Amino acid sequence: VGSRNGDLQIGWLAPSKEDRKERPVFLDGRRGGTSGRCALYIDSDDGGRRVYLTKEFDSDPYLFLTSDFFVQNLLIQNHGLGRRFHYVEQPKSAMTAYFKSDPGEYVKDVAPIGGTLVMFDSVTLPHEVLATMERERWAASGWFHEAQQPIPGTQIIL
Repeated sequence: VGSRNGDLQIGWLAPSKEDRKERPVFLDGRRGGTSGRCALYIDSDDGGRRVYLTKEFDSDPYLFLTSDFFVQNLLIQNHGLGRRFHYVEQPKSAMTAYFKSDPGEYVKDVAPIGGTLVMFDSVTLPHEVLATMERERWAASGWFHEAQQPIPGTQIIL
């Protein structure tokens, strides 16, 4: 999915016996109209409203420097839903070694051959471009952005 109306998708809720759908989890970074107040949510089954998985919390980089563990156990109040959460991409930091790595992650190298065109959704596909060693590189990049969303009037907290 990637993003929705200005909210970045940061993870997924894996399917379960009770809920067979894999659901994208979004970060609402403007709770209460204040930048920096956050909450995680999924879409309701009918797609008409947000179902909040967390209470509001202050944005803090430490929350995003570790594995799924902190979101699963500290942010999401419903532990059944918490166990289903996993990041789109596991954050990498010095603390990563203490937690499990993402088993679904793999790397696709694209050879730096002249005339190569690479297109992808940079929101949903974590990526990096390595420095050139001997030659100059020319690149053209472009982005498509969604309109910003209004502050929602209703919410549901699980």
